[in-house]
Amino acid sequence: MNKDSYVYTIVFTFVLTAFFATILAVTQAYFLPAITENETKVERKAILKVLGLPEDALPTFDEQVVPALASDLNIYATLDADGEPLGYAFPLDGQGLWGSIRGYIGISAEFDRLLGLEFIEQNETPGLGGRIDEAWYKEQFAGVPLAQGQAIAYGDGLDSITGATSSSNAVLGILNATIERVMTEHKEVLAK
Repeated sequence: MNKDSYVYTIVFTFVLTAFFATILAVTQAYFLPAITENETKVERKAILKVLGLPEDALPTFDEQVVPALASDLNIYATLDADGEPLGYAFPLDGQGLWGSIRGYIGISAEFDRLLGLEFIEQNETPGLGGRIDEAWYKEQFAGVPLAQGQAIAYGDGLDSITGATSSSNAVLGILNATIERVMTEHKEVLAK
């Protein structure tokens, strides 16, 4: 085959593409169990954090955190010695400025205050909107009082991120939508 022909170039490109695609597929299949395990650890650490449990409780996660409700959402609870809930972890999911923002929020068993906020995935601009993943930003939401129909807003102890208004507003919008959904769909069921 003539190396200067178009056919050679096309065949060579397809062979090279197939070779590297095969390498990538085999590598991904080989590391998939480790990837899945790491994603599970990240999610469990976020749940522990929003429920106010220490991160070193990860090895005993299944003993300290239980599924709270059989539904399409992964809702978790931490219980006291008598089996009464101390708090619930609800998934948080929505659109940020550049991509999805996923995480968990912790809500007290009485549904009257936030226990915490933690992200497991965010694609905001590093150094600007990406600062939503900084400890100072997330920690300011712990203890915020909740009331059905009353949205959380910046000010009065809650600060947005300077220069990242869109990301800050996206977090607040996702948070308020999640809280409203929790209050209307899950509060009655879980409070029994």
